[in-house]
Amino acid sequence: MTVTDDDGNKQELKADERYYAPSEISWYLTSLRFKKSSLHGCRLGNFSRDHVLTTDDFEMLVMAEK
Repeated sequence: MTVTDDDGNKQELKADERYYAPSEISWYLTSLRFKKSSLHGCRLGNFSRDHVLTTDDFEMLVMAEK
């Protein structure tokens, strides 16, 4: 991706993104021997344990206890 910074200079950004399904995160946490874990939904930066994770959520809050 190429972007122009505030000074007008072009910068090339190299990134590698990976998206995880809730089931993958749960599996990773279990395999790393976390005792407790919970996944919650998020409404664009508004993280809350009260929001149930749905397929409409773009972000999620993951809480785990080692």
